[in-house]
This record gives sequence, C-alpha cells and structure tokens, in this order.
Amino acid sequence: MNCSPEFLTTGAVDSVSVVVSVIPFVGVLLAVGFYTLLERKILGIIMIRKGPSKVSYMGILQPFSDAGKLLCKEFIVPTRANVGPFIWAPALMLTISLLGWVLYPYKSAEVYYVFGMILFMVITSVSVYGVMLSGWASNSKYSLLGAVRAMAQSISYEIPMSFIFFCVVLCAGVFTFQEISAYQQGAFFFLFPLCGAMVVWLVCILAETNRAPFDFVEGESELVSGYNVEYSGGGFAVMFIAEYSSILLSSVMSSALFFGGNEVLLGLFMMAFSTFFVVTRASLPRLRYDKLMSLCWTVLMCVMLMVSACVAVLVSL
Repeated sequence: MNCSPEFLTTGAVDSVSVVVSVIPFVGVLLAVGFYTLLERKILGIIMIRKGPSKVSYMGILQPFSDAGKLLCKEFIVPTRANVGPFIWAPALMLTISLLGWVLYPYKSAEVYYVFGMILFMVITSVSVYGVMLSGWASNSKYSLLGAVRAMAQSISYEIPMSFIFFCVVLCAGVFTFQEISAYQQGAFFFLFPLCGAMVVWLVCILAETNRAPFDFVEGESELVSGYNVEYSGGGFAVMFIAEYSSILLSSVMSSALFFGGNEVLLGLFMMAFSTFFVVTRASLPRLRYDKLMSLCWTVLMCVMLMVSACVAVLVSL
C-alpha cells in the first residue's frame, strides 16, 4: 500500500503529540514515588530516627521497592463487596487525580485553558466520587463511615476555597493559571494583598487532601484506615498514588496562585508547599471531627467573606 507524504507527516505528528501528552503523567508518577521518600526522610529527621536507608544508596530506590512489593501482593475482593465498583474505584481516583495535572501552568500556548480555575474546582469536586464509590462498594461499615467523613470534609472546605479563587480572579482579572502566574513575574506576589486568604488556603488544602491534622477518614480507634481499609495490593497502591498526586497538584496550584513567576520560582515554592504538608503531619496532632467542621463553617467562612468584601472594594476603587 502506497502512503502519501501527508499521511506519513500526520502520523508522525500524532505519535509525537501522544508521547508529549504521556510524558508529564509519567513524570507525575515518578514524582509521587520520590515524594514519599522525601516524606519518610523528613519524618525520620523530625522524630530523631532513621528513615529509609537500606535500598541502594541512602534508600533512593525505596519507592520502587515499595511499589513492587504492593503490586506483587494479592488483590483480595471481600465476599460481600460490590465487585465491579470495588475494582474500578481506585482507577477512578487515580484518573481524576492525574486529570488535574493538565492544568499545570505551562508557558507554551499549546496547553491553555481559558477557565482553568473553574476546571480545577470541578476536578477537586468530582474527586469525592472515587472515595464515595470505594467506601460504598467495600460493603463495610468502617469503609462507609470513612467515605462519608471524607465527602463531608471535602464538600465543606470547597466553599472557602471558592472564595479564595474569587479573590485571586478579582486581583488578576483572568481565570487562567498561566496568566495569573505571569502577572506575578516581578517582585509583586498575591501573597502580599491576600495573606489572610493564603492562610485559609493552607488549611483548605490540608482538609481537601485528607492530611494531618485533618486526616479524619482514618482513625486507629474506630475506622482503622477508613475508606480503603478493605483494599490490598495494587488497589491500595493506586489509591496511595492518587492521594500523593493530589498533594503535589495542590502544592503546584498554591505556588501559581500566590507566588507565580518563572518556572524556577514555581518549582521552588512547590517544594516549599509540599514540605509544609510533611512538617504539618509531624508537628500537629489529629483534631476532633466536630471541631474541623466548626472551624470551616464558623471561622473560615466568616474570614473569607470579609476578605472577599475587602478585595472587591479595593479592586473597584
């Protein structure tokens, strides 16, 4: 069969575009592995003990060892579980988590979302469906209670988060992460006029990603591991990857919203935010669940309403 030059060129371009589209997601998966290594190293330093140090030099290959161990374990499906949703729930969680990375503020014009901030809110809202599906499909009271806690916590803290986006959009005048990041190229950062909003943002991303001191989806005394208590092997590994991918994505978006600038600054502040997650986990004890909900509805909501009103008045002047 004879192929025209146009067909060959189109096929080459399509293959290149596919490779370029896949590479960032592979990079995210590698970053998740090494972020778990960083977390265990920092926790070891703070708790004055040894972290991973046996696998290769300084334990650098420990994430690959952990991944291989989990993937080689048997994936057990409980007898009374809803088999289809039980198997697909981890894949749904990972897909939604990786989908958020298409919003990374690339400098190229080929990847550009005009309403990227709204799409980010949609993705974070939809992420609760994977948790809900896994908790319900396990047919376990522990899993179901952990999923209900995660959903209530996530839905509640998305409201003050939406007010933070509102403030940033008012200041920048755009919805795209690229332009918001480019707006802060000089010495001006949104951190300065929105310092109160940034404090609320840090609390919200901890609650959205179910991290300490807001990791109420799990509890040693009542829920053990929460919505993923019935998962083992590859299913647990995929959920683990999805959670840490969301943490890194939150760190990137935090850097783009409040600091921006060039790629170097974005990467440095992303590392600072991701380290903040680890240090917070090692420093603060778990709170009570009712205190968490009270903090959202009685404190953070009032703070963000006042900040939003002040920003709206200042922008209109």
